[in-house]
Amino acid sequence: MTIPYIDIHTHQLQAEKDIIQLLNCIVGKEELPNGICSVGIHPWYINDEKEAQFELLKAYASHENVLAIGECGLDKITETDRNLQVETFEKQIQLANALQKPLILHCVRAYQEVFALLKEQKAGVPVLFHGFNKKAELAQSILQQGYYISLGPSILQGNQDDLIHGVDLHKIFLETDDKSSKVLDIYSYFCTGRKISLADLQEQIDKNCQRVFRYNT
Repeated sequence: MTIPYIDIHTHQLQAEKDIIQLLNCIVGKEELPNGICSVGIHPWYINDEKEAQFELLKAYASHENVLAIGECGLDKITETDRNLQVETFEKQIQLANALQKPLILHCVRAYQEVFALLKEQKAGVPVLFHGFNKKAELAQSILQQGYYISLGPSILQGNQDDLIHGVDLHKIFLETDDKSSKVLDIYSYFCTGRKISLADLQEQIDKNCQRVFRYNT
């Protein structure tokens, strides 16, 4: 059996075989997809009718093709009111706990605040920080708390080679996010830096996907 490449967070589907993509759905902005997806209220797109938006999220989140809640989280450089971001994020942590579905997080310049909220709300599901493009030290802090990271097209710039070399393979995913990059290129770059085979990386990320998202490829 061929193990597929897994793109754990994308905003656009690519018509390529042997690739499984978890499509992100921004609730209040996009319709629920038919295929596997994550659904969340992004901090950039919190509606004025926030209660109706959250009710729509709950309706979407109950579907079997929804594997995760998110992307959601905090962003210090967006214009959305901080208190509104916190309130919306807290409710999504609670929803993820209730449904026992993992969280996919968007975090910009707010890691300590996000860590604190995850603890305050007693997040009891796997937590994935998507699009991680920071230093290896922050990655280790995230992983030491039991969370996961997903690396995206930013690794192709060569700025995260030290992270690639030492990161725990049981705690990572790869993604294309909103870029036109191909997930195979991201896999290949990672393998070159880590000095492992594509087959070994595919197998490990497939196992990570089964463990975290309870999805058998």
